[in-house]
Amino acid sequence: MNINRQHGSGSSVFLLIVVIVFSLWFFFKLFPMYMENWAVSSALEKITEEQNVSGKKDREIYQIFLRNLNKKDIKLFDNDTVVQHVTVERLGGSIEITVEYERVKQLIGNISFLVEFKNTVEAS
Repeated sequence: MNINRQHGSGSSVFLLIVVIVFSLWFFFKLFPMYMENWAVSSALEKITEEQNVSGKKDREIYQIFLRNLNKKDIKLFDNDTVVQHVTVERLGGSIEITVEYERVKQLIGNISFLVEFKNTVEAS
């Protein structure tokens, strides 16, 4: 093997390692936000399992949603902010509940990720 023919192979391996580390860094920065959203979606689905959801007042639905989130140890909303992020629409005999919120995660310095989430569920 001629050593002169192997120039640059070390730099391509280094570049591959940098790309993998950078991708993993993005993943570990964003993954917790998506885990939170899965918990929010699950708490929203639990509302549909309640008895006579369409007959409940909006405030009761907010409390059920917050109770389900607290069981999962998610503190995204409280009694005051839940009204801003959760909308309840009554469609005849059914009800549509939508949760919209956004999360900001700092990447480095003044560079941040902004991720918008929207979950909707319909209950009868």
